Amino acid sequence: MLFAKSCYAGRMHVQPLTSEDASLLDAFVAGHFNGSIEQTWAFGVLQTKVAGRPEFRVFGLFEDEKLVGSMLAIRQAMGLGKTWLWAPRGPLLPSGEEKAAWALLQEACGNWARLHGDVFLRVEPGFLPGEFELGGRGTAEAYVPGHTLMLDLGLSEAELLAQMTQKGRYNIKVAEKHGVTVKEADLKGLHAFYEVFRETAGRDGFYLHQEAFYRDFLALLGKDAALYTAWIGDELVGGLIATFFRDQAVYYFGASAGKYREAMAPYALQWHAIREAKRRDCKSYDFFGIAPEGDAKHVLSGVTQFKTRFGGKRVDYAEPRVFVYRRAWWWLRSLAKLMRKLYK
Repeated sequence: MLFAKSCYAGRMHVQPLTSEDASLLDAFVAGHFNGSIEQTWAFGVLQTKVAGRPEFRVFGLFEDEKLVGSMLAIRQAMGLGKTWLWAPRGPLLPSGEEKAAWALLQEACGNWARLHGDVFLRVEPGFLPGEFELGGRGTAEAYVPGHTLMLDLGLSEAELLAQMTQKGRYNIKVAEKHGVTVKEADLKGLHAFYEVFRETAGRDGFYLHQEAFYRDFLALLGKDAALYTAWIGDELVGGLIATFFRDQAVYYFGASAGKYREAMAPYALQWHAIREAKRRDCKSYDFFGIAPEGDAKHVLSGVTQFKTRFGGKRVDYAEPRVFVYRRAWWWLRSLAKLMRKLYK
């Protein structure tokens, strides 16, 4: 195991991890009570495949030689040659020592940011409100959803069906009557899925990466990700990409062909993925994003109706926090965003 020079001496200290430490990190993340796939080494590598995200760093927090905390931070371009840092579902802190641990991680990240001229760090926590206060300033900006819906996979299939809405159960049966079948696809099946995904993005108005990103997503995450495709006969009518990490399954991406809207393929896909998550011994199924309760104008309000038909429990994460390193550039960015909003 190779480490760069420690940022701190003493009982707890921070050391940046390298690719040779990937298995150490992933084992730690998998065992942490707030661990998620967004803090793994492979997720960091995946982000560097996106234009404008040139690199990442994982800050490892050690007690002697034991890894007890971590934070993955991804560098992102923001125009005019400036960059900022994004920490999705981080940091992962040791229970009972959160304050001291966060102080060390925050300082190490800040030193790295100032060395490279980063304007700010945005942390999007993977813990619940009230668990720990990170400090900094609040922001409404986020890449990973702050509100989601979780299914308890400790329930039997019969119990999962029973806690759905009547419409949810009905649409699963509609998909069966239309002859929708779902199967796992390999990377060879990605292109056909992407074509339907492109149609879905155009119809529903959400951002779509290039096809290569989804290929990298499946290839880099390996056994922790899967593509399921829905078919009527020999025609692909929908697809879904899910991750399986730790004891949690996450519905990441979904697509459906408008031509077969009445076949309700998305319901068949979700039910298949839920049952696959149970087979993999996952304890929960995360629908990865719904609108805040009562917010009918939220960008996710449309898909929220679909997702809530499967039942489950609403989960709200702690709000994202921002730590500013270069104030002048921060305020210039804020002004530019305000101007774009006013003249949109």
